[in-house]
Amino acid sequence: MPNHALRLFASLVLMVAAMVAAGPARAATPARDGSFVTSDGVRLHYLEAGSGDRAIVFIPGWLMPAAVFDLQLAALSGEFRVLALDPRSQGQSDLTSKSHDPKRRTQDILEFLAATGTHDFILAGWSLGVMEVLDLLARTPLPGLRGLILIDNSIGEGRPPAPRKSDFAAIMKDDARREAYMRQFSKELTKKPPPANVSQAILDSVLRAPGDVAIELLNQPYPREYWRQTVEKQSVPVMYAVTPRLRDQADALRKKRPGGQSTVIVFANAGHALFLDDPKTFNTAVEKFARAAFDSRRRH
Repeated sequence: MPNHALRLFASLVLMVAAMVAAGPARAATPARDGSFVTSDGVRLHYLEAGSGDRAIVFIPGWLMPAAVFDLQLAALSGEFRVLALDPRSQGQSDLTSKSHDPKRRTQDILEFLAATGTHDFILAGWSLGVMEVLDLLARTPLPGLRGLILIDNSIGEGRPPAPRKSDFAAIMKDDARREAYMRQFSKELTKKPPPANVSQAILDSVLRAPGDVAIELLNQPYPREYWRQTVEKQSVPVMYAVTPRLRDQADALRKKRPGGQSTVIVFANAGHALFLDDPKTFNTAVEKFARAAFDSRRRH
C-alpha cells in the first residue's frame, strides 16, 4: 500500500478511536499533510484537519513530531480547524544544519501561521513547545490570538523543575548511548501505550535528530522570570494542563488569574504526554476552553 494510502488509513482509524474516546460522535475529518519553506530555506511539514475560521494550533515538544497530536486532530476537527507543526529537524520536516536557536524557532511559528492563513486561533504548546510559544508572545504581538494552552512544562512559578542528568551532553554525543536514552525517553512519555502509529512516529523523530541538535534545542537563554512575566502579560484566557509535578505552578496561576482568566487541570494519572494518556478528558477540556475563548472575543 502506498505511503499516502497508509497515512489516510491510519488517520481514519485514529479518527474513529478519538471520537469514541472524546464522547459523542461528530463529523471529524482525516488529517491532511502540508508543508511550506521558511525564510531561511527549510521545508517544514505540518498536519491539518477540519476547516473554518476558528483554529487550534499545536506546537510539540523536544524532538517530537506533529503526529503526537493525531488524537487531537481527529477529535477536535469536527468543530475547529486543527493544525500541528513539525518543527525544524523534527517529524517529517527537513533535518537541517541551520540554526535551531529560540529566535529562529519562534520565527518558524510565525511563518507557519502566515503560510497556513491562520488568523483567528488558539496557540497550544506542549513541553518545549510551552517555552517556544511563550517566547514568541514575548517577542511579537499576535493580534489573532484568542487563547493559550500550555501543556506540562514550567511557567516560572513555584519550585524550579529538576535539572537534567549531569552527563546529558555526553549521552547526546555518543550514538549508542543517545539511541538507548531516546528509546527509553519515548517509552516514559506516557503511562500506557499510545496508538502504534503515534508511538512509531515519536520514536522515528527522536532517533532521527543528531545529538548537537538535541542539545541546541534545550539551550533556553532565559531566567525563569521570563516565562512567568510573559504569562502574566497575556490578556487572553489561559489553559494550563499539567501532571502532579507542576501542581504548585498550577495553583499559583489559578490564584493570579482568577475567574474565567485561567483553566487549570491536573492529570493525576497521566504521563508527560497527558493528551495521549487521557485524550477524552484533555479533548473535552480543550473543546470547552476553545468555545469560550472564541465566543468571548466575538462578544467584544
